[in-house]
Amino acid sequence: MRVIIAGGGVVGSFLAQVLHEKFEVTIIDSSKEKCDVLSASLKGAKVICEDACEPWVLEYAGIADADLVLAVTGDDEDNLVISCLAKYEYDAPKVIARVNNPRNRWLFTRSWGVDVEVSTPDIIAKIIEEETTLGEVVTLMKLQASDVSLVEITLTPDSDALGKPLANLALPLDTLIVTVVRENAMTIPRAETVLQPDDRVLAITNVDNQKALEAILGHH
Repeated sequence: MRVIIAGGGVVGSFLAQVLHEKFEVTIIDSSKEKCDVLSASLKGAKVICEDACEPWVLEYAGIADADLVLAVTGDDEDNLVISCLAKYEYDAPKVIARVNNPRNRWLFTRSWGVDVEVSTPDIIAKIIEEETTLGEVVTLMKLQASDVSLVEITLTPDSDALGKPLANLALPLDTLIVTVVRENAMTIPRAETVLQPDDRVLAITNVDNQKALEAILGHH
């Protein structure tokens, strides 16, 4: 399977890490810093440092032969543009798009080229790894709580979470720390993991608890 991932932040990196050993993965991001990190950590994956909203970039990435396109940038508008181009300009068989702001969920429909809209990367990985059918995916999405939010936070030097094991943090209810990116390394956190300044944390939490989580860890 050939997979194109648009967005090289924590979400895109997490998905690429999960998928690149089993599939042919190309990841696109306009940030040179992120691309350098991706190139160093994802051996065997193709990394393109350009804007995925540009048609020529998608063509260079090989979208004509792609089996799956993941639009998972941190910007909902970009994800919609990428999805629309992938589906209607290049006839991508399946397009999965990330929704950053739950209020924008109503836009993520087939009319914008989105086959499946999701809010958490672990669900996307599960869909691909288990080769779930599109019909089953839609059913799965309907079972997901609409108040779940995916949050990417960079720890500030004055964060209350610094120097403490995750097990000792008073995280809000219904919160899961999915991954931690430190320098060029991405790790799955454990109870004893101690956070450091400039760590980038990907967390899943209830929408109502998002601000409380940001107050503990830092800011976007």
